[in-house]
Amino acid sequence: MMKLAALLPVALTLGATQQIEEARRFSLPKGLEEVSGLAVASQRSVFAHNDEHAIVYEIELERGRVLRAFALGDPTLEGDFEGIARVGKRVFLITSDGLIYAADIGRHRQRVAYTVHDSGVGPFCEIEGLSASPNDDELLILCKRGRRDSMGTEARRLTIYRWAIDSEHAAQTPFISLALTAFLTKEERPDFRPSGIDWDPGSGELQIVSGRNRIMLTFDRLGTLLEKRRLTPRQHPMTEGIAFLGGRWIALADEGTATRRGRLTVYPAR
Repeated sequence: MMKLAALLPVALTLGATQQIEEARRFSLPKGLEEVSGLAVASQRSVFAHNDEHAIVYEIELERGRVLRAFALGDPTLEGDFEGIARVGKRVFLITSDGLIYAADIGRHRQRVAYTVHDSGVGPFCEIEGLSASPNDDELLILCKRGRRDSMGTEARRLTIYRWAIDSEHAAQTPFISLALTAFLTKEERPDFRPSGIDWDPGSGELQIVSGRNRIMLTFDRLGTLLEKRRLTPRQHPMTEGIAFLGGRWIALADEGTATRRGRLTVYPAR
């Protein structure tokens, strides 16, 4: 089981001095100022997307070069995209209201056909992330917060749903549903807004990041908290995506601003 303790030897904070020296940091291309999700593309690259257009970029982790970019639809599909996942030769994008768009991975500058599915999660929560899951035929859907009119106290929980690929509607019973009081302090809870999720098949662990209050959480598949880490404000002003690459690298994507481009930071997982 991979632990971040090796990555965080003293400070227990991702982005502290010891890790900055070993990290790779890249400015993201112009189309990713508002980067909104990451997914593993290969052992040496990640897929990324923004929150307005269904354009998928593959970025290699050695120099931060764009290997390819392809679009869903002609004209390019538009929406409020909040997460991406890859399963085999397909990618999946999810919107904040729970629509999932599936497409084959395209070549550089190719426009690809897509199918759309309603996960059914939108009425219950605002969605903020998508990930592969322990089961090859399912994806995990991360809720940012519950809809007050339909979930009541769910707004104060961490909730993750399962969606069977190519089906309509997610499983009604959440994969994980935890009261925030179980793993966050009183001071941490008000600003907790999950913004990225990734399932690491190598360790069997689930990684969740909250960009607003810069917290990174590690759970096992049963929802037991294994670790809680801090992200430094300077290095991670607003983390929107996370990807674990074969136990070798941890990639984090941070949204840009009017004066700063989006950023991809890669830490060695050792």
